[in-house]
Amino acid sequence: MISLRSIAFTGVGLLGAVLTLTACAGDGQQGIPTDSPSTPTTTTTTPSPTTTAPAPGPAVGDVPGNPQAAMALRAFLVDLDAGGVSAVTPRCWTVPPSEIPTQYADAPAILDAAAQPGVDGQYAVTWTGPVSTVSVKRSEIASGYSCPQVYPTGTEPAYSDVDATYAVERYLRRFTGAPINPDDLEGDYPLVCSQRAIWDPQGTGVPTVPPLANNPGRLTGSASFNPASVYVASTNGVHKTVYADVTNVSGFEQNQVFTLTVGQGGYCIGDVA
Repeated sequence: MISLRSIAFTGVGLLGAVLTLTACAGDGQQGIPTDSPSTPTTTTTTPSPTTTAPAPGPAVGDVPGNPQAAMALRAFLVDLDAGGVSAVTPRCWTVPPSEIPTQYADAPAILDAAAQPGVDGQYAVTWTGPVSTVSVKRSEIASGYSCPQVYPTGTEPAYSDVDATYAVERYLRRFTGAPINPDDLEGDYPLVCSQRAIWDPQGTGVPTVPPLANNPGRLTGSASFNPASVYVASTNGVHKTVYADVTNVSGFEQNQVFTLTVGQGGYCIGDVA
């Protein structure tokens, strides 16, 4: 026979078991293990630093405020470095042909100079090396290809009779319909003197406006000229007188007298008579 005491103890035991299971179910550390949701991971990619590749070809020193000057000189240096004098001759039509072999013979000295910092001057941009100095005219920088003047470091640029006669030849070829190059236009490559401060061929001490500056088309109507007739007749300080035989459209030939002086980029023509 089961006593009431046994039933009571059995009930208490069952109740305790139920309470124990309930407590375990509410305790995540002691109950049935459950998977907790995973935390999403993010991957951060650090962008690689960008670098500017150096311009191709020989090194050219920067010119503060005038980056176009370095680019124009570099275009010339690429040709000189790769092919020497013969490679730059066709493109350097602003330089007298007979002067090119002398100007550009020492390519290493020119490259050494160009690698130095450039100086932006009043009329030209200059790079000075241990042996040679190179300078480019402002009128040639805009073209993107500058054929520099080269002279020994420590000296000043010098201009010869050849430079003077070549300026006259270029001027006459424009008026006779056969420019040395299709791009050889007065607006881009000035040959006419425009500065009052430099024009004083009589040595009066009082510079005046160059006569040709007020009449740049003085030789309009010229048909041809004789290249063999172009020569320097006299020199007066920085001024030179150049003669040339010019024929007009009527067939009349006349000896024209050109007066030149040194301007911003070499010899310029200030008067024609």
